[in-house]
Amino acid sequence: MAIFLILVGSLLGVVRVDAQEKRGFFKKWLLKRVEEKTVALVVDAKEYSIQHDGRQRTYLVHTPKGWNGKDPLPVVCLFHGGGGSARQALNSYGLIKKSDEVGFLLVAPNGTGPAANSFLTWNVGFGFGEAQKLKIDDPGFVKVLLEKLEKDFPVDSRRRFATGMSNGGFLCHWLAAQPGNRFAAIAPVVAALGVREKEEGDWITPPKPTTPVSVLAINGQLDEHVPLSGGWQKKSITEKRLMMSASDTVAFWVQANQCASESQCASDEQHKAFVTRFSGGQNGTVVIQYVLSNQGHAWPGSPKPPQARADLPSPDFPGNDMIWEFFKAHPRPE
Repeated sequence: MAIFLILVGSLLGVVRVDAQEKRGFFKKWLLKRVEEKTVALVVDAKEYSIQHDGRQRTYLVHTPKGWNGKDPLPVVCLFHGGGGSARQALNSYGLIKKSDEVGFLLVAPNGTGPAANSFLTWNVGFGFGEAQKLKIDDPGFVKVLLEKLEKDFPVDSRRRFATGMSNGGFLCHWLAAQPGNRFAAIAPVVAALGVREKEEGDWITPPKPTTPVSVLAINGQLDEHVPLSGGWQKKSITEKRLMMSASDTVAFWVQANQCASESQCASDEQHKAFVTRFSGGQNGTVVIQYVLSNQGHAWPGSPKPPQARADLPSPDFPGNDMIWEFFKAHPRPE
C-alpha cells in the first residue's frame, strides 16, 4: 500500500510539473507571438531611449508633417493601456493623423514588461503587471523624458499635455498630481483616480496636487473594467479590484483646482454623451467629464479596437478631436 501511494504521488508530481511546463511554454509562445505582431505594426514615429533609475526606457516620437523644424511645438504625451505599448497605441488610436492636422509633437512612451513592445504596464500604486511589482518610478521617468524633449525639440513649455487609456489614463492622474507637475492639462480615457485592493482597505490614490491642471475625463457607461459608478470590476485581466467612481474622480480635481462647486450639465445628443463642466478653477483651470452612453472600455472614435475581443469604440464621439480642442483651449497661463 505504501509503495502504491508513493507511485501515485510520484505520478501526480510528474503531472503537475508537466502542466507547469506546458503553461510556461504557452506563455513564452504567446509573448513571442504578440511581440512579433506588435513590432510589425507600421507607425510613422522614431524610437528614442533614455536611462532612468538604472533602466533603459524607450519612447516613440512623431513630428507633424509640414513642420519647419524651428517653430515651438505643443507636446501631447500618449500613455498606452495596460498590456499594450507605445507602438500599439499609436497604431490603434489615430493620434498621428491629428498631430499632422493641427501640428503638435506626439510622444508615446513605453511602460515596463516582459518584452520590449508588448504586455507593458505603468506603476500607479496598485498591483498590475511588472511596473508595480518592480516599483518602477514612472513619474520620474516622465520627468526626465520631458526634460530630454526640451533639449531635442523646440517645445512650447506652456502647452505640454498628457492623455492615455485605462492604465495609461490612471497614470495621467498620477502625473498631474506630482509635485512640480509640468502638464497644463490631462485627458484620461476610461480611467479612474484610484482603487482599493480590498473591501475594507484604504484607497490607493495619487498625492494631493499642488499645481492647478485642467482635466478632461472621458468614461464609458458600458465600461465593465472601470465601472462608471465605481465598485468591483466586472472584467479584469488580473485580479478584480474596487474602482473609484467617475464622480469621485472628478470631485478630487474640482477640489484640488478650487473650481466652483456648481456645475453645468448638458446632454450632447450629437456625440451620444452627457457632459458635466466645473469652471472657475485656479489659473483658469476647468474640470470636464464626458460620459459616453454607447462606450465600453475603448478609445472613442478610433478606427478599430486593438484586439479582436476588445470593446468597440464609440463611433459618435470623436475622441482625438475633442481631446485636442480641450488641450488647445487650456495652456498653462503666462
